[in-house]
Amino acid sequence: MPLDPRRLLLLRTVRRTGSVLAAARLLHLTPSGVSQHLTKLENELGIDLVDREQRGGGRTIRFTPAGNALADHAGRVAEALAEAERDMEQFREGPAGPLRIGGFSVALSELGAPVAMRMAAVNPALDPHIYEISESERLHGLTTGELDLILSERPGEDGPERPPGVVEVDIVRDPFRVVVPATWPPDSDPATLLARPWITTSFGPATRRHLERMCREHGLELDAHDIGTGTTPTLLGLVAHGLGATIIPELTLRQNPSPNVRLSNAIPDPGSRVLTCLHRDNAPAVVHHMINELRHYAATELQHVPSG
Repeated sequence: MPLDPRRLLLLRTVRRTGSVLAAARLLHLTPSGVSQHLTKLENELGIDLVDREQRGGGRTIRFTPAGNALADHAGRVAEALAEAERDMEQFREGPAGPLRIGGFSVALSELGAPVAMRMAAVNPALDPHIYEISESERLHGLTTGELDLILSERPGEDGPERPPGVVEVDIVRDPFRVVVPATWPPDSDPATLLARPWITTSFGPATRRHLERMCREHGLELDAHDIGTGTTPTLLGLVAHGLGATIIPELTLRQNPSPNVRLSNAIPDPGSRVLTCLHRDNAPAVVHHMINELRHYAATELQHVPSG
């Protein structure tokens, strides 16, 4: 029959206190209850653990060699349990459990994945799951409870409102960069660059409006080709072949290096986007811990200042 760890700890207490009566007081048991546990432990083992002539009442109890050996093991069991309790306390203080994160490619690879993996390395009780899904799927998963947190981009003034019960927190401001063909000569001023051909996508209507505004300020008309829902590699490929300039967020450029394009500083402030976290208003503590870690990572590792 397996040893009952509770009786092992009781045996340890009896030896530490020196008597059944003292052990009973410490354990908030009756002396007869302590004696019964000792008897059951001896019966389970088929070995005498205490000297019966010195057993009972307030007299100092004397252990047999087997009893002392088992009490030694009981001491190590107590130490292991105490260590386990300390470990569990650490997990209770830190994030624990599943953490389901949805988002788009750049936000997940540049922010979500590295931060979640760092948190899991420090807190093994954390179990992150990452999903690259569309904006509508992300919001649906968040509102239905299938996702705990999503990484998104704060919509513009004419963008859709967030669903009721969803909280949005700014994480980092991602500056836009002007990308031009490497074969173009250097542009010394904004007007010269704005007069050149441009490539835009339906994913960046705010960027196109920004370009149109700047052109109006310089008395120009924007010459832009909209390629629709083209991907970043397609956009950069067109720029590399000399078809025009474009504007791309810095974090997106980090993932899509191209040898045949270069950055232009002729337009000093082409704008930026704000990457955000969305969560339910009753989100668990692990979500708020993740948001704090995301903001810290963005400020230190990405060398940006959190916008919120």
